[in-house]
Amino acid sequence: GLQMQQGKWRFGLVGRDITTTFNSWSFSFTEREKEALYLTNNEIPVKSTEMTAPRLVLGVGREFKLGEKSSLLAETNLDFTFDGRRNTVVSADPVSIDPKIGLEANISNIFFLRAGLNNFQKALSDGDTLNQKKVWIYQPSAGVGFKIQNVTIDYAFTNLANQSNPLYTHVFSLRLDMVSSDKNKKKK
Repeated sequence: GLQMQQGKWRFGLVGRDITTTFNSWSFSFTEREKEALYLTNNEIPVKSTEMTAPRLVLGVGREFKLGEKSSLLAETNLDFTFDGRRNTVVSADPVSIDPKIGLEANISNIFFLRAGLNNFQKALSDGDTLNQKKVWIYQPSAGVGFKIQNVTIDYAFTNLANQSNPLYTHVFSLRLDMVSSDKNKKKK
């Protein structure tokens, strides 16, 4: 990927799965496990194959200072896919574009509060019994982060399903910065 910063603006471009990723797996369950899946309204998988096509992500963000020790970073990403028409905001063949937007509040470069929207799609309205009315749906997310010296702990909360029947996901990450920052180098 590439990154560039021009004043308060940040730009980035990254390629994902450029050579295409192919995953294949199979499942085996005991009769008791199959019964548990059936009783909880889950499908009983046998095998699956998945191909992840290449994509390009173009991002732009701008930082707004909110006093001496606080800032707000607003960003948007455009996720370009090249495998045909998808259910995205810009849906064409062969290129579809899925936008993502987010905000990050930074307090003293220690505490971070994040919120975002992605996965914008047209779906049938839950209240339409004739299945004729389509509405835009989206996937919200929120998170917090703490940075103490060279250790960062992040938490994100999102849902992976539609808004009427969400499957919530909690994501935790731990990052250790092993490269000294410019501030630490100048102190020596």
